[in-house]
Amino acid sequence: MKRILLSILVFFMIFQLGAQDFKILLREARLVEKHNQVLRDLPRVLLKAYCKGDIAGYYPNFPKAQVSFTEMLNYANLEDPSLKNGELSCPGEFCELSRNDLITFQQKIEFIEFEKPSTLGTEFVKEIHFFRLKILRNGRYYNGPVFYYKDIEKLGEEYQLYNPDNDAISLPIKKVVLARMFSSKIIKRFGVPEYKNGQNKVTTDDDLYEY
Repeated sequence: MKRILLSILVFFMIFQLGAQDFKILLREARLVEKHNQVLRDLPRVLLKAYCKGDIAGYYPNFPKAQVSFTEMLNYANLEDPSLKNGELSCPGEFCELSRNDLITFQQKIEFIEFEKPSTLGTEFVKEIHFFRLKILRNGRYYNGPVFYYKDIEKLGEEYQLYNPDNDAISLPIKKVVLARMFSSKIIKRFGVPEYKNGQNKVTTDDDLYEY
């Protein structure tokens, strides 16, 4: 009986230690910086896939609920590129934002990153949970749609990033992420309970966005 109680105690001690070592970080990458040129193309690629229905976008302040591409553009005060003269056009041909509209998404981007101890050593394993676009409007930044990295990984080969060093060879998003071909800074740290509660906190429709 004592051995059983000791085993249970050890299990909970290990579980608590793991919870303490598990980190949830909100990071920001400034896409206007030269060393982030590769990542600067990510908003364009994600928005194109979003428009064509190849990836789901989620509300920025409630990332469990999907938001439509059109609703997101209305929030950002942008014209829907899949519409022409008020009529629906083929998304495969018209899902490209204008250069001026695209710039509003290419200033900076945020992402949630999980850090947990590696089973092979003392190093931390870093996993990106989702990216959140940022919208620059009237000199202020607003939260844009959320895209889960597990969904991004499933995108086809047509969704690759522009390579500033060799425009003849595109770069897979997964390669850029795994090789960390960009820099970022931590802007917030979350405890596990705080992060989970934040994802479930919605009281009005306005809470789905950030005004």
